Amino acid sequence: KRNAAFLTKGKMMKKIALLPASLLFCLFAAPAVGAPLDGRWNITEVARRPVTAAEAYLKFNGAEHRFSAGAGCNTLTGSFHAAKGRLKIDDAASTLMACDEEIMKQEETVSRAFSNSKSYRIKGDTLLLTDRRGRVLLKAERAQNQD
Repeated sequence: KRNAAFLTKGKMMKKIALLPASLLFCLFAAPAVGAPLDGRWNITEVARRPVTAAEAYLKFNGAEHRFSAGAGCNTLTGSFHAAKGRLKIDDAASTLMACDEEIMKQEETVSRAFSNSKSYRIKGDTLLLTDRRGRVLLKAERAQNQD
């Protein structure tokens, strides 16, 4: 019985000794929440048309599950969940400032495309938001300046 207790105690000591190493592995091997979407993306195309607004962007904060988007006048904000290429937009709200008619149309198109997005793909520094059939709704490039 003494040998059995010693063996069990020895196995337990090995497991305890491995615990810190496995925790460190989990910390460094696990991807950050929301990555690779995190950061600022400059919108270049919506509904297969080039975006004309100089400040059209998407910004994702995976740690807080929050996003913001703009296309020249108003700001769209809300929460999101992203996992395994799937994207779910929740609680979206927008400011309601009156702007130039052309910009308002573009903002409406960006807002609709973003809200209808069901999945995403990243190819290099290009983000593609797609609908449930895989059709590209919005295209954006990772911003070099992540302010």
